[in-house]
Amino acid sequence: MSESIHEMVIEQLQAMKGEWPIVAEGSGVPRRTIEKIARREIPNPGVQTVEKLARYFRERETALADEARTGTS
Repeated sequence: MSESIHEMVIEQLQAMKGEWPIVAEGSGVPRRTIEKIARREIPNPGVQTVEKLARYFRERETALADEARTGTS
């Protein structure tokens, strides 16, 4: 069963709870919106917002994998 992009974003936000200001800066999504999404206060956030956050998390994952592969940080 595949997980929705929205659920993936919520999981990532919960995992990075102390780093929401960094996520906000990197994704272009306001911190308060990130807080509301992570707390499920916004049951159906806009597609563009979810896509921005998903893109941020995918790019972050790729960068971390590249760092691990090359040994750089």
